[in-house]
Amino acid sequence: MCYTLAIFSKRLNELYKDMANTNTGSLDNPVYIKNKHQNSLKQREYDLSGKRYLHRPLLQKHTKNNSGEHKSFSFDKAPDGYEQFTLNVISNPHLQPREVKVALALFEILDWRMTQEGKVFICTTKNLNLDNYGDDGRDIYFNDGLFREIETTPLCEIISKTLKLRLSNDGLNKVLTRLDSFHYINISPVCYSNSKLGRLEQVTDSTRTYLKLIEINDMMDKKTLLRTWC
Repeated sequence: MCYTLAIFSKRLNELYKDMANTNTGSLDNPVYIKNKHQNSLKQREYDLSGKRYLHRPLLQKHTKNNSGEHKSFSFDKAPDGYEQFTLNVISNPHLQPREVKVALALFEILDWRMTQEGKVFICTTKNLNLDNYGDDGRDIYFNDGLFREIETTPLCEIISKTLKLRLSNDGLNKVLTRLDSFHYINISPVCYSNSKLGRLEQVTDSTRTYLKLIEINDMMDKKTLLRTWC
């Protein structure tokens, strides 16, 4: 019985793919947004194996631990604040000057306080065929039911022009990774393995992600970490 259901399910997925637009980020194949503040599934997996789960490693490493079940930093424990993003960036003694500049530039580019939305950026110097993404090569659909526009100018060019400095694409991606680990931003990879169909097929993709949804972490603007760094 179970074997028959498995065959039926597989065939159903094949029929769905034949009928649907399988482009990464299309309406039929949306991309998953990374958990912003905690991944409860991973938390349970780590608990069962006796390991400690760290959602944002650099944030956990460089902040004073709060009391709680997992003895780790939590925004719920941080004091409330108002428009604290800039102060939470420049007060962090573990950020390099270039990382500070990029964080503040992204906050300005995304205009988060006005839109409270993220945007899909090109994070490569390769010439991408955007027709392979979304339904029209312009908008990417996500699992929250909404779509975000693709910014067609590579992020490296935008940041370099905004900050008036030379910044390689590889260098920028390393900065983005650290800013995500500190939880100033939330990065969701726009790739097939992180799409609805990719997850159903359990696709693993070790190649670089060329498109990334970048969002500002709202808690970094609503909470103050000025006395939390260690």
